[in-house]
Amino acid sequence: MAAVLAATALTVTATTTASATPAPVAEWRLCMFLGGHPSVQKGSGGEAVRHLQCILNEVYRFQNVTVNGVFEEVTEASVKTLQRQFGLTGTGVVDAATWTALHP
Repeated sequence: MAAVLAATALTVTATTTASATPAPVAEWRLCMFLGGHPSVQKGSGGEAVRHLQCILNEVYRFQNVTVNGVFEEVTEASVKTLQRQFGLTGTGVVDAATWTALHP
C-alpha cells in the first residue's frame, strides 16, 4: 500500500510541475484553433477552452488536463502554475496576457 501511495504522489508531482518551455512544433499542430482567444476561467466552456486544454496537455505536458472543453479545477490549477512560471500573477483566468504567453 505504501508503494502505491508513493507512486501516486510521484505521479501528481510530475504532472503538476510541467515546464514553461513548449514542446516541439509538431505538438502545436495538434491544437490548431481558428477561433478567437476570449478570456476564459473556471466555469467556462467551449472550443476556446478545448484549445487551451490541448495546449496545456500536448504542448506544456500537463498530462492530468482532460481535453473536454470544460474549464474545471485541474485546468485552473494548471493555468495558475504556468502563469507563475511565465512571471504573471497566478489568477487562473486566461486573459489576453496569458494567451500571449501560451503562444510564444
